[in-house]
Amino acid sequence: MPLDDLDPYRTAYDGPRHKLLSGPTVLDEAGRGRWSRAWSETAAKLRLGGEHRVAEAVALLRCLIPLAEPAVLGTDARGPGTCSGTRREAFGALLSSTPPTATTFAVTIVHEIQHTKLCVLSDMLVLHHAGPDESYFAPWRRDPRPYDGLLQGVYAHLAMADFFQQCALRSEDRGQREAAWSQHARYRAQVTAALPALVGSPHLTQQGEQFVDQIVATHERMAEHPAPREHTVRAQTHVKSAWDLWRRQHGSTVGHPKK
Repeated sequence: MPLDDLDPYRTAYDGPRHKLLSGPTVLDEAGRGRWSRAWSETAAKLRLGGEHRVAEAVALLRCLIPLAEPAVLGTDARGPGTCSGTRREAFGALLSSTPPTATTFAVTIVHEIQHTKLCVLSDMLVLHHAGPDESYFAPWRRDPRPYDGLLQGVYAHLAMADFFQQCALRSEDRGQREAAWSQHARYRAQVTAALPALVGSPHLTQQGEQFVDQIVATHERMAEHPAPREHTVRAQTHVKSAWDLWRRQHGSTVGHPKK
């Protein structure tokens, strides 16, 4: 897969989803070496989360656009000091800063491939008729989200919950297993909180309802292998805190979390 740090239009931004991305970078020999090491070790990390994760990456990724290290450190499971994104107009292109580890990059791939898939599906089918108003609560964001943004976020976080659950079930290292359960519980709790706004929306088309029904079914199947209680409780507490803060800041109950 090409590592493209030359195309002058490789990181053109077109909206708020890309405003947090760092700018493009031209790699030196050391930078290319770091990317090569991360790439060569990533398949094994992806496979821990399910063989289909490797198959998706092989089938869907077309090029990798390296980004500069972001000025603001990230706080999510993809790793501190990293950022990534995709573009609807450039199917299969993955934009990412240099990952600190192959595991971080594997998680980034899982997350961004979900956006890639849903963008293509949304171009092929009309899933909803919701407008651009930003009024929905998303536990992974501090700002209100439009319905389409909430749908994208739930779909991506659902895959993350599944990925970490599979890692927890397959890992032989206790520390790695506990870390994976913690991440799984957090992502699943976030999806649980956001799902009611999707399921109950009058904006969904018939095809959109079928799509959301499959999201719900996947989410419910995860309950067959629950995370240890301490991780679940901590995750639920985190989501409740996010909701309380969001409500104080925005004074709305649209898209409130499931009780």
